[in-house]
Amino acid sequence: MKNILVIDDNKTMRTIISSVLKDKYNVTTKVDGQEAYYWLTKGRNMPDLIICDIEMPNMTGYEFLEIIRNSGFFGDIPVIMLSGVDGTTERIRCYNLKAQDFLTKPFNPKELIAIIEKNLEPTIRLRNYELNENDKYRYFKLGALQFLPEPFNVKEAEEKIKEKLASLENSKQS
Repeated sequence: MKNILVIDDNKTMRTIISSVLKDKYNVTTKVDGQEAYYWLTKGRNMPDLIICDIEMPNMTGYEFLEIIRNSGFFGDIPVIMLSGVDGTTERIRCYNLKAQDFLTKPFNPKELIAIIEKNLEPTIRLRNYELNENDKYRYFKLGALQFLPEPFNVKEAEEKIKEKLASLENSKQS
């Protein structure tokens, strides 16, 4: 099962999210960004996805998101931000901090599940696209990279093979 970290200072919200997800995911809950960051850094705690409220005491969701994005170690974990305010300003700020998604409370549990599933199965499909070696390694390590072969014409491929074989036979005869 995939591991999800839920960060919200509202106990009712943590309970609701946990009960919605408990059958499909291992869920860990924390009351604010500070507690969540401590949990992430104290040991071998690496969630597959984080759901984080914006307005919390001690460390806000914005502060938490900025810290993990700049950490180098937790920067690739998908983050879904939650807010009681449905405003463009909040959404833009979250997206600028590299949140994958934004969900306004109250939300439909089916929408939350759909967003989680979308973010847990990232696949980058590349055709004739060049990545530097660091990017290739990072995406491969995440299991999110699949190289698709270039499309090719079977008849052309057969002709090239025949030509190569004929060239090899001619070189052997010389």
